[in-house]
Amino acid sequence: MLFYSVFFLSLLFSPADELSLGGTVVDPNAAVISGVQVMLEQTTDRRRWETTTASDGTFRFEHLDLGTYLLKVQKTGYFDSATEVRLESSKTVEFTLVPSEELHEEIDVVARPDPINTDSVAPQETVNDEVIQSLPYTGRRDFLNALTLMPGVLRDNSGQVHIHGSSADQVRYQLDGMNLTDPSGRGLASNIPMDSIESVDIDLSGYSAEFGKGSGGIVRVHSQFVGNQYRFSLTDFVPGLNFRERAVAELSPRLLFSGPVLPGKLWFMYSGSLRYVQTFVEEVPKPNNELNQTATDQLFKLQWNLKESHVLTFDLLHNSEFYGNSGLSMIRPQDTTTNLLRRGITLGVSDRRVMREMLWESMFQWTRHRESELAKGLQPLEVRPDLWRGNFYSDRRGNDQRFHVAQTVAWKRLKGGVEFDQVTSDLRLDRRAFEMFDAQGQLQSAVQFVGPNFATVNNREYGAFILDRLVLNPKLQVEVGARVDRERVIGRNNFSPRMAFSFLPLGTPRSKITGGVGIFYDNIALMNLQLPRMQQRLATVYDGAVAEPLPTPMSVRISPDLRNASGLHWNLAWEHEWAPRWVSRINYIQKKGSDQVRLAAVTAANGFDLVFNNSGKSDYHALELTFDRPIRTNIRFLTSYIYSDAKARPSLSLDFPDPQLEFISEAITGWNTRHRLVTWGYFPVPWKMNASYSVEARSGFPYSAIDVMNRVVGGYNSLTMPMFFVTNFSLEKEISIPFKRRIAVRLGVTNLFNRFNPRFVDSNITSPGFMTFSDSSARHFVGRIRILKK
Repeated sequence: MLFYSVFFLSLLFSPADELSLGGTVVDPNAAVISGVQVMLEQTTDRRRWETTTASDGTFRFEHLDLGTYLLKVQKTGYFDSATEVRLESSKTVEFTLVPSEELHEEIDVVARPDPINTDSVAPQETVNDEVIQSLPYTGRRDFLNALTLMPGVLRDNSGQVHIHGSSADQVRYQLDGMNLTDPSGRGLASNIPMDSIESVDIDLSGYSAEFGKGSGGIVRVHSQFVGNQYRFSLTDFVPGLNFRERAVAELSPRLLFSGPVLPGKLWFMYSGSLRYVQTFVEEVPKPNNELNQTATDQLFKLQWNLKESHVLTFDLLHNSEFYGNSGLSMIRPQDTTTNLLRRGITLGVSDRRVMREMLWESMFQWTRHRESELAKGLQPLEVRPDLWRGNFYSDRRGNDQRFHVAQTVAWKRLKGGVEFDQVTSDLRLDRRAFEMFDAQGQLQSAVQFVGPNFATVNNREYGAFILDRLVLNPKLQVEVGARVDRERVIGRNNFSPRMAFSFLPLGTPRSKITGGVGIFYDNIALMNLQLPRMQQRLATVYDGAVAEPLPTPMSVRISPDLRNASGLHWNLAWEHEWAPRWVSRINYIQKKGSDQVRLAAVTAANGFDLVFNNSGKSDYHALELTFDRPIRTNIRFLTSYIYSDAKARPSLSLDFPDPQLEFISEAITGWNTRHRLVTWGYFPVPWKMNASYSVEARSGFPYSAIDVMNRVVGGYNSLTMPMFFVTNFSLEKEISIPFKRRIAVRLGVTNLFNRFNPRFVDSNITSPGFMTFSDSSARHFVGRIRILKK
C-alpha cells in the first residue's frame, strides 16, 4: 500500500520535463572561460537552444526530454568543439578549449560529474580510464586491481574482491549491461581488456531497485565510446626482464583500435591483451621454483545507429588463461601443484531506442565457460608439515552456460524492467585418497572418497523491478522502488523494497546529505548445490599405529528449507564542497545479513552430518572519511580513511570439517581490516611530464592457527598478519613521432620503500615453519611504452 501511495504522489509532484544538461568550459591550464557560446540541438526534432557560459565558466540547459543531442561550444580565439550526448538522466560535461594560436592534434571532450552529483541518491564511486591507466598500483595491470584504490573496495590475498565487508559471491559484475558474474560464486567470471574500459561505476550499496542479486555491490563496466575519429594505441610491447633469474618476467602487450565503418552510422572497437608472466618463489630451490601464467582477453564491439533515437550494440568477449604450478610454495613443490586452464566466450546484443519520450533498452546475452584444474599425476599425496610429497589429490573439470535477457523502460523519473537467466553448471570432481603426517613422520590420518564424481545444476532466475524519483522540492528528492526475484533451485519469491533520499541543506550543489535503506537478496552459489551430491570424504585417524575414533561427517546434504540469503542495509552520508573542486564526504554504512548460506554441522547418531543451510549471519559497519579533488582529466587527488568491522558466522570446510566451529556464533571475517588508508593522485609536473602515485596502508588480515588435522587451535581468526603498507610512484612523458602519433614513456617503482607485505603464513602449529610469513612483492622498477594515435 505504501508503495502505491508513493507512486501516486510521484505523478502529482514529478514535473513533465525533468532532465538537465550542464557543464564547464576551461582552457588547457584549467582556467574557466566565460562568454563561450554554447549551442544545443536535438537532432531528431531539430530543436535548438543557445546560451553563454557564466563568469565561472558554467552553463546549463533545463527541462529536456530523453533523447540524443548535439552540443557545440565556440569562442573567438579558440578552436570550436562539439560532442554528442545521449540523455537518459541529467548529465554534466566538461570542455577543454584550445587557443587557436596553439596547434594540438586532439581535443578531448570528457563527460565528468560535478564535484557533488546532486542527481545521485546512493553512494557510488566512478573509476574512469584516467584512474585505470594513470595510477600505479600493486599487482598486474587489470581493472580489479585499480578498483581497490577506491574507498570500500578491498582485494584479499587470494585475489577475491570485497566491497564494504561483503563476501566475493555477493558482488555482481556487468559489462555494457551483460552479466559477467560467476554462477558458482567466485566473483568475476570473465576478464575485461583494460584498454577497452571507459569507466567503472561501483554502486557501493546498490539502493536502486534496478539492481538485484548483489547485496555487496554492483560493478558496472562501460566500454570505450566509439566516435568518428580513428583511435589507436599499443601498450607494453617491450618485455620486462628478471635479471636475477635471467628470464623474461612479463610480456603484456595491449592493443586498442577503433573508428568508423560508416561515419555517423556504424563504428567498431577492438581491444585485446596478451599476458605472459613468469615469477619465481625464492623459498623454493632452483630450478623448480617457477610459476607461469599465459592469458589472452579480447573484446570486439560494434555500434550501429539505425537512427538518432535507435542504437544497436554488439559485444563479443573472449578469454583464455593458463596457470602453471598453481599453489607452489615452500611446502608445496611442483609435483604437488596443479595446472589451471580457463576459457570463456560471451556474446551480447543490446537495443536502445527512444519512442514517445520513453527509453526502451533490451539486452540479450549468451555466455559459456570451461575450466579445468588438474594434478601433475596420480601418485598418492602425503601431506607433511614441512614438505608435501606425491601429486595433488584432486582433479576438477567444469563448465557453465548462461542465457540472459533483460528489458527496461524509462519514462521521465519512472523506470521499470524485467530480467531472466537460464544457467546450467556441470562439475566433475575426481578426488583420490591421501595421507597426513606429523612433523615426526607419524601417520595422523588417512582420507579417502566414495560416491559419484559428477553433478549438474539447472537454474532459472527471474527478476522484476519498478522505481520512481520524487522531486518534492528543489532541495529534496526521494527514490523509492521495489523488486521481486525468484530462483528455480529455491522456489521462493523474494520481495525487496528500497528507499533513498537526497537533500541539499544550503539549496545549492555545494552540500548534500544522502541516505538509504533497503532489503537485498543474493543468489545461491551453485557450487553449494553440487558438492553435497558428489564424493563423500571418509577419514581414519591414528594414534601411533592404532586407529582411533574421531567424529566424522556421516553424510553431506542440502537443507530442504534452503532460502536465499538476505540483508538489511542502510547508510547516511554528507558531502560538502569547501572550496572549488575540494570535496569531503562522511559516510556511515551498516549491513546486517541473515539466512546466510553456510556449511553447518548437525549432530548425528554416530558423529555429525554436514548440511548446507541458512544458519549463517553477518554484520558490517563502517565509517568512511574521504577528501577528493576531481579537477580535470589529467589532474586528480583522493584520500580516504575507513574504520570498519566485518563479522560473520564461519562455515565449515567440506574437505577438513571442524565441528567445533559450529559453536562460534559470530567472528571477524578473513578479509576484515579495522583500519584502512588509501591516497592517490595524478598530476602534471615540469618538463611536460605527468606524475602519479598511490599509497595503501591497512590492518593485516586475520587468520587461525590449525593443527595437523586442520582443526582450529585457539580462537577462530584470532591471529593477524603484519600491517600492509605499500607506496607506488611513476613518471610519464609523451613524445611526438612521425605519422601523427605519440609515444608515452613511463618509468615507475612498485613498493618504493621495499616494505615486507606477506600474503602467506604457515599457520600449522606442528610445522617447523609455524608463523613464518612469505610471498611478499619486493620493490621493483617497471616501465611502460605506449604508441598513441587519437
